[in-house]
Amino acid sequence: MSDLFSATDLALLILRVGTGVIFMPHGYPKMTGRGTKGKGGRDHLTQSLAQMGLPFPFAFAVLVGASEFFGGLLLILGLQTRWAALALAFVMLVATGRVLAQRGFVGEADFPFSLLVAVLALALLGGGTISVEQLFLAVK
Repeated sequence: MSDLFSATDLALLILRVGTGVIFMPHGYPKMTGRGTKGKGGRDHLTQSLAQMGLPFPFAFAVLVGASEFFGGLLLILGLQTRWAALALAFVMLVATGRVLAQRGFVGEADFPFSLLVAVLALALLGGGTISVEQLFLAVK
């Protein structure tokens, strides 16, 4: 291992970037209404949120998409990692509960649950030293 970065630093970088790369393309179609149609699109999410009885389901679908897209970007950069991870954890907690109640765990709720676990770890650990946050702290 390099003297410059620890295994923990590299592991956090891998976890942040890998998780962010998953969230960004899932959030973009929900936020913009472009791209993925069907299960991963904004219309499907809006319909699902309406079935849950939430007010303003379209606005919430856009908000979820923006949280996923920009939260994923923040994770990749390592900027405001804890806050981005907490926002994404909330989204994944709702998604996991909804999918688990409707379709079960294996092959369905296991994916959002995996993302929930990843973002909870990032919320607790932060972005690590290989992050934009640390670069800003070093400049001060």
